[in-house]
Amino acid sequence: MSGSTPSLAVFDSSGNLAGALTFIGYLEVIDCIQNRGVRYQATIINISGGVYEVSVEPK
Repeated sequence: MSGSTPSLAVFDSSGNLAGALTFIGYLEVIDCIQNRGVRYQATIINISGGVYEVSVEPK
């Protein structure tokens, strides 16, 4: 799709869509997933209002 911005979809442990992640460097993570087959796991570190602090690491 021309002009679209890729996103990182986040799914909970039951496979339900939980939301999307954006952070500095997220396009590099998308490249690793799409072109290198790397799988990642995100862990919530802290929640403050509507802001979630998340750790993203290769699985």
